[in-house]
Amino acid sequence: MNEDEALWQELAKTICPLSKKKRADGQKASLPPRLRVRRAPIAEISYTLDLHGLTLEDAYGALKRFLTLHQNHGSKKVTVITGKGLLTPGAIKNEIELWLDTTIFQHVIKSYSWKNGGGALDIQLKKKETK
Repeated sequence: MNEDEALWQELAKTICPLSKKKRADGQKASLPPRLRVRRAPIAEISYTLDLHGLTLEDAYGALKRFLTLHQNHGSKKVTVITGKGLLTPGAIKNEIELWLDTTIFQHVIKSYSWKNGGGALDIQLKKKETK
């Protein structure tokens, strides 16, 4: 018997089917204690609104509809792309923080922060109030 076969024979002595209580060598099999399994959290689906190429009026309306829709559907976070970074502010980027700070949006938005060099906003949504 070569070295590999001898090693296999030793290993085979410690293996037993789960339905039997004893190993091949007659000793009791020690099964590992039950492990507590937790379900992995489901990744939040990210929704994005791209405001590239819209006028200020169209962008405002699209933002209002988008945020309201996703709050109604129970989304927690959305991303809004303004299209301009920190070094090249555009008209929408200049206005969007003013819009988000108005009372119209305050019932929908929990918080927001700039990302991707200032070209996009991550917006945390509030839970919809039930009446």
